Amino acid sequence: MTKLDLVCSVWKPWSLATWPNFISIENQVKAAVVLGVRAIAIKGTNRDVIYGAKEKMLPPYNQYSNDHIEQEAKAQGLEVDLWCWVDCKNPEAQAKAIKDAVTRWNPRNVKLDVEGGVAKKYAYNTGAFLRSLRRLHRHDGTPVKVWLQSYRRPDLHLEISWHRWLTYVGQDGQYLLEGIAPQAYYVGTQDSIGDYTRMLVAYDKLESEIHRTLEWHVTLPTYRENGWQPTADSLEAGISFLRNELGDRLKGVDFFRLGWLMNDRLSDVMTMLIGYDWDGEGEELEPEPKIPFEQKPEPERWGIVGDDLRHRGVIVD
Repeated sequence: MTKLDLVCSVWKPWSLATWPNFISIENQVKAAVVLGVRAIAIKGTNRDVIYGAKEKMLPPYNQYSNDHIEQEAKAQGLEVDLWCWVDCKNPEAQAKAIKDAVTRWNPRNVKLDVEGGVAKKYAYNTGAFLRSLRRLHRHDGTPVKVWLQSYRRPDLHLEISWHRWLTYVGQDGQYLLEGIAPQAYYVGTQDSIGDYTRMLVAYDKLESEIHRTLEWHVTLPTYRENGWQPTADSLEAGISFLRNELGDRLKGVDFFRLGWLMNDRLSDVMTMLIGYDWDGEGEELEPEPKIPFEQKPEPERWGIVGDDLRHRGVIVD
């Protein structure tokens, strides 16, 4: 099975680094390292504004900005991704803000968070936004992968211009968007498998309509909201289900969000994610049959006896 790209999203790292939790930027990144992720995803833009840049924040929060978590992530060996909230109200300005954020933070991935009534209101600007965005590139010239990070059920949110987002072709003749990063939040239930089954059916239908097989980078719920939170068992079952159903089309998962994973209320989820067999190599191997000592080759027998004699000081090399 393909090795998954693991990402952990952080929102307002300055809130964790100040009242009431006092979790330093350094320790936030250390927690992400413990999770085994390759990158931390920071919120890059909010509509047409770069989000969390230190010069846009007032003291003391400007000491714990997205700039600081980006620098610390790279210092501890992690990469950075961006998630950008987009509604296409001002398509050119929003595209420019994302380009500026890419220049500033040099991400591997950009996930376009497109949702809500405002996205419905300005859906007609989707094409104008994508034309303005074009292909994004890292500092070394390699392309940035762009994903649609919208709802988990396209059939329940027809206000989103799904067809336009996922079929737009850039000047190079390739799809501009790498694929989808649905917000797979089964809020209100612990039946992740049932919820994800309906999600896959809805996207299967969408794929047949747009004549495209999509790649996935799923956004998982690792947070608490209005009394609901995922259990470790339900989340683990959902992850395994998606891996089995999507196979190599599942390129990665994004834990949303780091602040809650560092909270005691989600400690069981954190423990599960750390121990989960992401490489698919966790099956136990059959033990080798034991061979009686007297049937072992003479060099191996002497090695065992010699080590014992050395340990007891009988012989000295």
